[in-house]
Amino acid sequence: MHEHCPVCGVKYERETGYFMNSIFIGYVMAFLVIVPVLLILYFRGVSAFWFTIYVSITLAILSPIIFRYARVIWMHMDELMDPRRS
Repeated sequence: MHEHCPVCGVKYERETGYFMNSIFIGYVMAFLVIVPVLLILYFRGVSAFWFTIYVSITLAILSPIIFRYARVIWMHMDELMDPRRS
């Protein structure tokens, strides 16, 4: 990840551990993604083996996307709560 935005020059990480709050956003995003998958598999009566395989594949594919956008959402929320001074 770049330290500064290549377009506007904003420093992404304000202090050490800045993105720790994005973990909670990522948990919520993963929950919102995985619950519909779980419900679909449950109501289709999928065996426990395939249930585990499908859920693992879904999370493996979506984890990098969730990780990235959890950070983006956190940066926007932080900017709204505590704007940077220009």
